Amino acid sequence: MPVSIVDEYQDVLQKAADGLRLGHASLAYQSGLSLNEVRALVDGNFSEIHARKLAPILGLDADKLVALAGCAWCPDEVFLPGLHQCNMPFPEASYPRASVNCYLIYNTSTKEAIAFDTGTSAEPILECIQALDLSLKAVFLTHTHRDHVGGFEKLVTITQTAQTFAPAEEPHAGTRSLQPDSKMQLCGFDIYAVKTSGHTKGALSYIVHGLDLPVALVGDALFSLSIGGAKCAYQLALKNNREQLLSLPFETILCPGHGPMTSVIEERAHNPFF
Repeated sequence: MPVSIVDEYQDVLQKAADGLRLGHASLAYQSGLSLNEVRALVDGNFSEIHARKLAPILGLDADKLVALAGCAWCPDEVFLPGLHQCNMPFPEASYPRASVNCYLIYNTSTKEAIAFDTGTSAEPILECIQALDLSLKAVFLTHTHRDHVGGFEKLVTITQTAQTFAPAEEPHAGTRSLQPDSKMQLCGFDIYAVKTSGHTKGALSYIVHGLDLPVALVGDALFSLSIGGAKCAYQLALKNNREQLLSLPFETILCPGHGPMTSVIEERAHNPFF
């Protein structure tokens, strides 16, 4: 079953407003809309006319925002041998249907695997490892929010995985610190770490070569049709996404921490933030 798009148009509006530190009153003043019209739009009562007035103030692409509101597009499902998305529930009071992703990249010949993030619990990824008959050799963390590291200790204990890595600016117990621009070879793959801070202060994304297509494991830096929340470093988040991720070859598969897998060419064409 395909993983659903994580953010609706009003989430995109709110993330942009929070990042730019623009309240409803300021948005109303700058757009010429009434305060009630702004509040209604952000609360999910969509008006294309009002959305098009607000989008340029928030630095959003109006056509892409309108398309998101109309559920006009979603990314093609990704079927890539050696890449497996493990999706698990992560319900929150404000979003009971929320879920989180972790990923396995594996050598289809040797069955040696690398995990990227662990999700909230080790059980789902352990089930994937067993079902695919894999041998886990390494774990990489994109950042250390609880929904991405909750299964870490149990996963590495049960699989006896010795090679574990986390961003140097976000140390995590039991891991080795990894600096941006680090390169290594594991399980027949070339792995390159790039800094994609913004959502968190030290987040890394991992660009992997060795499958039929290049893959970028991006954590919460970028979602399909959205980005991770970045209230404190919004412009940095946008800059890193543009320079480190959306500059990759168009065919690169993007594997986000929430929502469906997507690609560079699809996000360049459809993501309202870019």
